[in-house]
Amino acid sequence: MRTPLFTALFLLAATAPAQQLPSVKEQAKRYVDTLASPAMFGRGYVGSGDSLAAEWIAKQFDRIGLEKLNGTRFEPFSFPVNAFPDSVALSVDGKQLTPGVDYLVDPASGSSAGSFDLVHLTLQDLLSPERKAMTLGVVMGHAAVLHFPPTSNPDTLALYAALQNELSRYAPVIREGGEKLTWSVAGAPVRNAVLEVRKGVLTDSSRTADIRVVNRFTPRHEARNVWGVAKGKGKDWLLVTAHYDHLGMMGQALFPGANDNASGVAMLLSLAEHFKKNRPKLNILFVAFAGEEAGLKGSEWFVVDRPMDMARIKLVLNLDLNGTGEEGITVVNATEQKAVYDKLVAINTKTQDLPQVKARGAACNSDHCPFVQKGIPAIFIYTMGGVSFYHDVNDRAETLPLTKFDGLYRTLVALIRGMK
Repeated sequence: MRTPLFTALFLLAATAPAQQLPSVKEQAKRYVDTLASPAMFGRGYVGSGDSLAAEWIAKQFDRIGLEKLNGTRFEPFSFPVNAFPDSVALSVDGKQLTPGVDYLVDPASGSSAGSFDLVHLTLQDLLSPERKAMTLGVVMGHAAVLHFPPTSNPDTLALYAALQNELSRYAPVIREGGEKLTWSVAGAPVRNAVLEVRKGVLTDSSRTADIRVVNRFTPRHEARNVWGVAKGKGKDWLLVTAHYDHLGMMGQALFPGANDNASGVAMLLSLAEHFKKNRPKLNILFVAFAGEEAGLKGSEWFVVDRPMDMARIKLVLNLDLNGTGEEGITVVNATEQKAVYDKLVAINTKTQDLPQVKARGAACNSDHCPFVQKGIPAIFIYTMGGVSFYHDVNDRAETLPLTKFDGLYRTLVALIRGMK
């Protein structure tokens, strides 16, 4: 049983050294600048961006002096992915639109090229079998413009997606999105081009569109998790993880991924440097995951591949979106890992390094999830507040403030120091 005196001694031991740590923010900024630079092609599926990032991280692990796991730096695997390596173009009624700003190519888009008359459709044109049959006949040879009411209802969104996919078998499809466009990654293409335009770009009177979209589908994209070991004093393990991949490029539009997740990799590297120099109680495996944006592929492969004794993992500490912090941090899976969450709160109560440490329940929204599903203790930490760029072309290194990076770093060092 832990007495109040024990708790007080734990806090004194865990937090006092952390307050003396030098700032790592400037080094972290250099990490983010490199990972989010155009030379990395968005760390995705154009220009071998994810492979370039994997090689760079492996070199950092070598420089820091982390040991290899099972004699290697890499854990290879593969998954299907749809990409857009060639220039994309969309103009409406002769007006050229800006990719990534005015429109996005749907991640599952196929290829289409040419000039198309626009056929404007509402739900009423598609809900009954008879009207749908007539509509499909009308759109062939043209491009369908979908005017569907905005919704957040999952069932309605699933219906919209099914109707869109059916239409895309016959013609290119253009749908109206919101004022902010966010992109993602898909593992399979549809037949024709599918595009999403920013709200206000299209009107009911829009008549023609010039479209050029060429997709490239790779059934087995080769990817690699990257890992390094900081040896501790026992047999048990802590995993510190962060995904390094991002969305890559959509034709000429670059998605740099500074906050998502160059910032998490920068935190991982900062912790690796500290615990290589300051031996931890637990063995620490630092894992930079590939394929997170494609559906947690790297972390899913890790729990299937089982490169270590999984029963020896005391905790997975997953870092994603660590680049702000004006409003503190959120700990996902805190309700299931209450002891760890309580330690983070206690550390911050003493140091006041973070505005708040907020608890959130289970959510399958980053690379902690496959571990949780296998019964392995795991949490996911992200920062709150500040710039809100996410999965868009504006998530750039030059606008990422790293406001509470040092405070989160000190908090995590204290947490890890106190684990055994």
